[in-house]
Amino acid sequence: MSFFTSSSKRKSDNASMEEETSQLQDDKFISWVSSTYPKHKSGAIYTESLNSRVQDVIQILKQSKCPLLLGIWGMPGIGKTTIADAIYDQIAPYFEDTCFLKNVRSLVKYETLVYLQEKFLFDIDKATEINISTIESGKLILKERLQGKRVLLVLDDVDKLEQLNALYGSLEWFGEGSKIIITTRDRKLLKEHGVVHIYKMKELDESDSFELFNLKAFNKATPPEGYAQLSRQVFAYSGGLPLALGEIGTFLFGRTVNACKSYLEKLKVIPKNNVQRLLEDSFNDLSGKEKQIFLDIAYLFIGRNQDDVLQALNRSTPSAALQISLLKDKCFLTIDENNNLQVHVLLQA
Repeated sequence: MSFFTSSSKRKSDNASMEEETSQLQDDKFISWVSSTYPKHKSGAIYTESLNSRVQDVIQILKQSKCPLLLGIWGMPGIGKTTIADAIYDQIAPYFEDTCFLKNVRSLVKYETLVYLQEKFLFDIDKATEINISTIESGKLILKERLQGKRVLLVLDDVDKLEQLNALYGSLEWFGEGSKIIITTRDRKLLKEHGVVHIYKMKELDESDSFELFNLKAFNKATPPEGYAQLSRQVFAYSGGLPLALGEIGTFLFGRTVNACKSYLEKLKVIPKNNVQRLLEDSFNDLSGKEKQIFLDIAYLFIGRNQDDVLQALNRSTPSAALQISLLKDKCFLTIDENNNLQVHVLLQA
């Protein structure tokens, strides 16, 4: 057999293998889209609340075979990255290429957007040498490499529009069935980028908070005798924020009731922990006007009717309505069913 015949046969065999691989991926994807309850990744441990949220988001992702863009929005520590991780673990096997870019907000403080583009390319192409000269050239390369591929992309903790624009310019870059998930603290960012599907992460209720805290503190869903009151106190302190519940539970693991109560009282006076640092970091990113309006509301107007508060604030700050809207988008304020302004308990600390 000549070299040319052998070479031609190898090419034919490779093409055949690629077609078989592609067909297998298509079959797996169709199976995923048509299934009701996707399988968990082997070995994953979820609370009932996390599992329920994961399934809710996955059902949204299944709504279209076209490329779909989904935003997961909520305050720091609410579990955006945790839920994105769980979703990624469950559905990644059904995609040709996958990439999970974690902590984008923190990364860009030390790295360039070009670095993020190169990391994205490495994850989908596994090329060892990637050299992008500018953001615009990086966008052209990404568009070319992504064309026609079924891709799962997660952009975690995004806080600037330029980050999204650098990492994907349009859904047209992606092939049928692609899913792009963005986690962020800022709903306005998602709206500006044209994200239609926005999943709001809410605080855990009392029952779900107890489950998470007890699993972390006692390795079981119910507390040992004598610790039930402690679980209730932790829930009241945390306001149902998963990161706070998990962090406190982990610290209190194996400690006596008195030691646990002492630590909790200390937290109320000096709330210096990872959760508080996250919240302070988020507060520091606010504009001067946003900070002032937030502090006014946090000290004077919690639980007051939004219209009455606007009337009072407009006397000194004509743009109060805009600032309140921005603070709601950044999860510093919520409006309850009675149109009253509310601030999460840990943001009041």
